[in-house]
Amino acid sequence: MLCPARDCLGTVTRVRVLICDDEPHIRLLYRSEFELAGAEVVCAGDGDECLEVAAREHPDVIILDLRMPKRDGLSALAELREQEPNAHVLIVSANYVREQFKQAMSMGAEECIDKLDFLIRIPDLIAHYSGAAA
Repeated sequence: MLCPARDCLGTVTRVRVLICDDEPHIRLLYRSEFELAGAEVVCAGDGDECLEVAAREHPDVIILDLRMPKRDGLSALAELREQEPNAHVLIVSANYVREQFKQAMSMGAEECIDKLDFLIRIPDLIAHYSGAAA
């Protein structure tokens, strides 16, 4: 279960998560799991929309799919790191390509996770990154 973070005044804050994936059913599935863990969730369907939502919402954690139409996750990653330097970016992909994961890590992603393993890791991830909201 989520351990809420506290801001400098001792107020409990919720982790803000931005899920960026082009598949609506994946966004819904991830959103449900993150909300069950106590997170506040916003979503985007491609890299361009992700940048827009991130600029408006300033998420603590960004879940970024690698392969999407229009603008993919890797091409949005560098701009996301500049725009939201305090956000924790986690790359998720169903098509594991070691070189792409290595490149994403070198560009500032904190973790790269295979989609098949991601859903079961959400409670642990939200507990780990709950300090991001402080």
